[in-house]
Amino acid sequence: MKKIYCLSGLGADSRIFANLKIEEAQLVHLPWPAYDEHDELPCYAQKMSALIKDENPILLGVSFGGMLAVEIAKMRTVQQVIIVSSAKTREEIPHFGKFMKFLVMRQVVPASFYTWPNRFVLKLFGAQTDTEKDMLKGVFTSSDGHLVRWAMKAIQLWQNESYPQPIVHIHGDTDKIITPEYIHPNYWIKGGSHIMIYNRAEEISAIINKELSNANRL
Repeated sequence: MKKIYCLSGLGADSRIFANLKIEEAQLVHLPWPAYDEHDELPCYAQKMSALIKDENPILLGVSFGGMLAVEIAKMRTVQQVIIVSSAKTREEIPHFGKFMKFLVMRQVVPASFYTWPNRFVLKLFGAQTDTEKDMLKGVFTSSDGHLVRWAMKAIQLWQNESYPQPIVHIHGDTDKIITPEYIHPNYWIKGGSHIMIYNRAEEISAIINKELSNANRL
């Protein structure tokens, strides 16, 4: 059975992948390795890559995890990269306003803020049902706020302009975190939000299964 190495979004855990149904595959969620405050995204991706012992791995990255997957695929041979609700290059990341960028770059906001699942944040991520809200609240409250704060800065410093092939990019056209106007995906999910890998898992699973099947024929 093939393994698919899953890289979640900022501070999140394996719960975000819980509803996926991938044929003849084992989903292996990668934990967050220790980071250094001076790490930039490519350096942290190298630490994440060290956790993958298999050759030619399949990577599935969501949000920040997708950016890490892109960087890992630039430094080692991979069989396939699939990113969801994410960005392949710097050009696909939405621009922060000057004030927000100042807060992120100076790390003024307390780390505890990033573990506070308020109503505005839940709506921003696209949680609508009680089940979705409870899942997201659990992810936020159990996340490492210091890691999230560091990662927000690392994203702002990310200067990537290229990405390796093969790569499959799936994105929602109502994503309010990585907004669609800058995105050039292979697949659009109509009405898909930033947590669509959880609440639109059936559609995303079908795409992943199709892409993996096509790759096996090559």
